[in-house]
Amino acid sequence: MDRFGSAENLVTISSSLPYRQGKRPSTIRGPLHVQSDDNRDDRVLRHLIKEVIAWPDIEPTLLPVGSTGLVSLRAGEDVATGDRSVFITGREFGRVLFGAPTIYLSLPLGCAHWAIIRGWAEPHFSSRFGLVPPGVMVIYVPRDEHEAAVCRSLIWISYNYSLSERQRNSALWNAHWFGVRHDSLSRELVAA
Repeated sequence: MDRFGSAENLVTISSSLPYRQGKRPSTIRGPLHVQSDDNRDDRVLRHLIKEVIAWPDIEPTLLPVGSTGLVSLRAGEDVATGDRSVFITGREFGRVLFGAPTIYLSLPLGCAHWAIIRGWAEPHFSSRFGLVPPGVMVIYVPRDEHEAAVCRSLIWISYNYSLSERQRNSALWNAHWFGVRHDSLSRELVAA
């Protein structure tokens, strides 16, 4: 993940996304915009989210309470940017639905453009009506480890985008990049 180490690399990462192989999955568009096919085996997704929630300063929340059906990925209060337009809602930069496996991410518009062009995403239906920011995307669920690596980089971009400029450039933050674990939520995701 070294090449993803700074905010300056966001444009380079975005334009270097590989093309997603195969046809785009079908989605059901509406307020609950979900991927409706090519997403039945969610083991790769669960493993990816288990890894992501271990990143520092992420506050994962299971929604509804006590369920593993939806995980909200939020930037920590002390490190989140003050720009509310980069979040889905509150400090939430990502959301993962497991019932009908679907990933939602808030991405910088340039990155969102490349994710769409390269076949990894489509704009969230609700962005048409101003209900979510224009950078909120439905990211297609990874089918294998290669696709999980691409999804990981998109989640990292969304995560980095949600952080304050001071936090993104902090040597301490970069030094402890993978040091924090959310073991209780990780156990629940793996068990599900």
